[in-house]
Amino acid sequence: MKKRLALTVCAALAAACLLTQCANLTIPPAPLDPALLSASKEAPFVNSLGMKFVPVPGTNVLFCTTETTVAQYQEAGLGYQPPRFPQESNHPAVNVTWDEAKAWCAWLSQREGKKYRLATDAEWSAAQGTSSTYPWGESWPPPNNYGNYMGQEAAVAEMKAFMQGHSYATVGVMAGYRDRHVFTAPVGSYAANGYGMYDLGGNAWEWCEDAHPTVAGGSVLRGGSWGDYAHENLASSGRYGLKPDGRRNYGGFRCVVER
Repeated sequence: MKKRLALTVCAALAAACLLTQCANLTIPPAPLDPALLSASKEAPFVNSLGMKFVPVPGTNVLFCTTETTVAQYQEAGLGYQPPRFPQESNHPAVNVTWDEAKAWCAWLSQREGKKYRLATDAEWSAAQGTSSTYPWGESWPPPNNYGNYMGQEAAVAEMKAFMQGHSYATVGVMAGYRDRHVFTAPVGSYAANGYGMYDLGGNAWEWCEDAHPTVAGGSVLRGGSWGDYAHENLASSGRYGLKPDGRRNYGGFRCVVER
């Protein structure tokens, strides 16, 4: 009996020791995708939709170099509600709510097997990469053709018809500035910033993950749009807030991919 009891105790101690060793084992993380890790400004990561992604110092994500286009958005079959002005497939998708932008990123994540999402406000600031008052520096107005804003090109019959009788004294255009496009422009129509990204200033306001600090239940948008001409909206620190179901003809998004 004593011998059997001793064997039982030994077996229990051995099992306990094995369990302790197993508990102390560290499960290695899933292997990182080399294509994401090796991406650079000169050799971006390219996904199945042809979207190019580049790294931004101080973040753990890759940023799409452009805003999500109409064609890319329509790939998800979510139903695109076009604005009342003409667009082509390579223009930024606008009239997109925060909820829809999140749904699109979820769809892309499932399709690609990677984590796509909207940028946080802090990540977006890092991508902008400037401490100047405006993305282009300290001067006003910006240099002609810097980005797609509401410049003198808007004073045409096409814009007047779109505004349906609103006076320019109310609507406003930027004095001393022109940029060739009355409404949205094809993404990448203007020069890239130092990290290789386009349209971080102008073309479309871009949804971020974060809640807006002063709009109850609202989310942050960054970057200004084709319809902006005011100093505060074009400033590097400029932020706009909308409810998650807010839909505007100047509101779009770009996505990031985690690595």
